[in-house]
Parts: sequence; C-alpha cells; structure tokens
Amino acid sequence: MRIAQVSTVATPVRPTGAGSVESIVHSLTAEFTRLGHQVTVFAAAGSDAPCEVVETLSGTYAQNGAPGDWHLCEWINLCAAVERSGDFDVVHSHAYLWGVPLERVARCPMVHTLHVAPYADDAALWQANPDACVTSISECQWGSFPSLRPAAVVPHGVDPVQHTFQPEAGDYACFLGRFIPGKGPLEAIKAARALDLRVVLAGPRNDFYDHHVAPLVDGRDVEYAGPVGGADRDALLGGACVLLYPVQSPEPFGLVLIEAMMSGTPVAAFSIGAVPEIVDDGVTGCCVTAGGHLTDAVQGALSLDRRAVRERALERFTAERMASRYTEVYERVVERAWAL
Repeated sequence: MRIAQVSTVATPVRPTGAGSVESIVHSLTAEFTRLGHQVTVFAAAGSDAPCEVVETLSGTYAQNGAPGDWHLCEWINLCAAVERSGDFDVVHSHAYLWGVPLERVARCPMVHTLHVAPYADDAALWQANPDACVTSISECQWGSFPSLRPAAVVPHGVDPVQHTFQPEAGDYACFLGRFIPGKGPLEAIKAARALDLRVVLAGPRNDFYDHHVAPLVDGRDVEYAGPVGGADRDALLGGACVLLYPVQSPEPFGLVLIEAMMSGTPVAAFSIGAVPEIVDDGVTGCCVTAGGHLTDAVQGALSLDRRAVRERALERFTAERMASRYTEVYERVVERAWAL
C-alpha cells in the first residue's frame, strides 16, 4: 500500500527529541515500512524517518525562514500532501481535522486523526462532512459529541526497543511534562513531599515554572532535570519508582504514561480523561478520583510488580499494534473508495 503520513510541524519527525504527534508519526512510518508498505511522510526540515521524507518547510514554526504563523505552517504542509495525493492509496492527516474539507480535491481517500481534545468547531467541521473517516486516540476523546462516531479507536503505541526495562525501582518519583497548571506539577511536588519521596521534574522551562515551580526546587528533595529526550528521557523514566501524572483536566491521551510503563515504571494518576483507559488500575499503576489524595495512588503504585507493568504495556501499547489497527482503517477506506 502507498501511504502518506501528514505530520504536524511543531518539531521535525524523528525517533528522539520530537513532539508527541511527530513522535507518533515516526513510529507509524517505521512500522509501515517494516511491513513492506511504501511510505511518504510530509514534515518540517530536519525530519529523519526510514522512508521518503518530503520537507515542505525550511524549519519548524518561525525557524530557519519558515512562517511565524503556526496555522500557516500546518496548512503549507497539509496542502503539499493533498497536491500529491494522486501518488498514494491513502493520505493520513495528523494535522488536526484541517484536511477534512480538502477531501473534495484529494485524489485518494483520506484518514484524519485529531491528537488533542476536540472543540465545538472541530465537531462542526466533522458534522458538515459526515462521510469523513475520523479516528480517535481514546474512547473518551469524542465523548462530548456522542452523535459523532469515530471510524476506529486506535490508542498510541511506542517502539519497545526505545524504552529500556528497569526491573529495580530508583529512589525518586518523576514528573515529566509541560509546566502548566493543567498538568499538575505543583500537585506532584506536594504528593512527593507528603511521602518524603524525592521527585525529579523534567520539561521545558517557561514562565509558570519560573514563577511557581522554581521556588520549590531545592536540588535535594525537588530536582529539575530540564527538558529531556532520547537516552536521557529513557533513563529518567526507567529509573523512577513511580511516574506522577496529576493532570487537572481531561486529556485524550497521555503518551508519557505508556513510555513509563514500557520501562516498568508504574503510574500514579487522577482518574480523569483517558487515564482509566490507559492505566490498568492495580496492574500498571494506581488511580484516584480527581480531587482525591494522589498520595494514595503513589503508595499503591510503589507496591506493583514492574515486570508485570512492562508486560501489560507490551500487550496493549506497541507501535506494531498501533500500525496494525491503522492498516485496517486504511484498507476499509480504500475498499469503500473503489466501491463508489
């Protein structure tokens, strides 16, 4: 099958150091290529994937001469893929749902995946184009719009080889993510302190970090590791005794959850959004009701078998499984197109 993958262009598509969507696109292209499909990825300059890479922008947003308007960057990349759609059997757009109205000019079927929580405008776009093939990354993602039924629910997956299993837990908890109120970094620190547990924070520094998190970092009980990727990210997640995931509002998926679990590290989280779908409570982590005591989840997670955590992650969240599910979707839309 000739498959085009349209990435977002916030970062290049590459095996390490990419954004979450670009990382997923890399995993998919690698798996599809391994399975013998002919794959082309449309992405920003600097991308590195084991297939044909069409670099539609000289850099990511406002970098190396690329436009400063991120919407425009995404449109340039998406339109380049649709322009070449006659070369493919299917075009899979990860660029929000912006490809939906372009189906009318595409010369092959399209599949669309939104990687964030949908807003009313996203729902309206889909409702105006009810035949569009839209997939979901979790059961809860489109739960606010029950009249819209995704073609399939395909959870994210990662390459197990990129995540080293660590059978022995380290002496620290880990928080890895953006420093914003919704991710709950202050709640993570509070829970770790209540249990006299060292916590290592990782993620890009920003104003919220400087004003609210940095004053709590003492380099002893609360450490800041900076933004991490590749081997450093793998070592940090694998060495932790628990991943703290105290998100404050529903999210459609949490990629760091399955990355931690692939390393054998259990999760302590609030049971909101897609968390209950991803974390097998009592097996790969422990969850408490939103607004409850995260410390209870941490104490439960610390008693879990790390090998069982890894094994369950291998059963549910590999890139191979993700690619297989998307292949089924592609085959259906191609078959439907031929039948018209």
